[in-house]
Amino acid sequence: MKVTKVRIDGQVFFLAPTQDIADLKAQIVAASRGGSDFVEFDTIDHGSIAVLITPTESARFQTIERSDEEVAVWETQPPPFDIDNYTD
Repeated sequence: MKVTKVRIDGQVFFLAPTQDIADLKAQIVAASRGGSDFVEFDTIDHGSIAVLITPTESARFQTIERSDEEVAVWETQPPPFDIDNYTD
């Protein structure tokens, strides 16, 4: 199963399969260009998240392959947010 993750402010979020990636990218760009704004998105592992995007904030999207079983476990045992505590 392909899973998209985004890294924002030193935190990793695994996006829900229903999340519109193109729309989320557009929202992040708009918030950055507009000075700052909150952007909301749905994750597999931590529910709905809202992050403040500023002109100096970066977001990195990556699509990775994970087994269906691993993704299912994230609903009850989510991986950590912090990159320092996350092993890929």
